[in-house]
Amino acid sequence: MNAFAQTPAPNLVGDYNLASSTTVPASTWGYSKGRISIKQLDDRHLLILFACEWKREPKAVCGDHYFAQQRDDGLYLQDMNTDALRLYFDPATRKLTIISRGYDAKESVRHDIFSATSAPLTDTALLRRMKREQANASDKENLRVFGPYQKRDYQNNRIEFQRQSITTP
Repeated sequence: MNAFAQTPAPNLVGDYNLASSTTVPASTWGYSKGRISIKQLDDRHLLILFACEWKREPKAVCGDHYFAQQRDDGLYLQDMNTDALRLYFDPATRKLTIISRGYDAKESVRHDIFSATSAPLTDTALLRRMKREQANASDKENLRVFGPYQKRDYQNNRIEFQRQSITTP
């Protein structure tokens, strides 16, 4: 058994505001604002709600939701619509980083950083989008088609936890 399995995963539950959204090569394929809310569903599952606003098209639909499962060897995202995402969490700074691979001609990569916040969400567009993602996550039709989150596959995409640097006295 590896060392990671012997220590519990850091607690991601909470709210996060977009701190930066950049792309390589530089483009407008990024967010002007965003919010992530991570909720504990049961002892092994999390719900990640994401509401955002696109830089180039502020009124366009922008948001998503993901389920994650805690296992002995880590915390995994659902194996559905997550192939182009990588998530990293730094427990020391409580920053969540999402790296997204684009399918455009330039093969863009977006790098989004979210910082933990305790401030209530007051932006009306983000509030509306967050409510929509919450409704989508618990939608009866999604449940019928994809099954309950407890029965889904969580194999291919682990949320990586950044290790704190070790200092010697």
